[in-house]
Amino acid sequence: MKFTFSDSAIEYILKQINKFNENTYNIIIDYTDGDSPYNENISGCHCQVYDKYRVLIVSKNDVNIKWNKYDKQVESNLGSVFFPSYYEMMFDKNNVFDYKNFTLNLKSEAGIITDQVQLIIKL
Repeated sequence: MKFTFSDSAIEYILKQINKFNENTYNIIIDYTDGDSPYNENISGCHCQVYDKYRVLIVSKNDVNIKWNKYDKQVESNLGSVFFPSYYEMMFDKNNVFDYKNFTLNLKSEAGIITDQVQLIIKL
């Protein structure tokens, strides 16, 4: 499995996190569930997936992150990303985060996975 960020997505994300050094934060690819940190929408069903995908940029020492949940790590062109292995089925082989029309989206070789990816920054 591979995660890539387009140039426009990298520019957007780096602008949002300002001047933080990548040694001070972690990137998490999340699919929200009842055990997801910083999830304000605790209700909803999994049949509505358009608002479930998230990119979290969190401090390396964030006590709200249950690292045992994010047990998989892969390298991306933005740095290491963590995600839950039990949600691998929610992604394809080559996943690309893109930013256009003021929105972060996720696509793959199969097409658009979701046109609305939340970016949550907790630094």
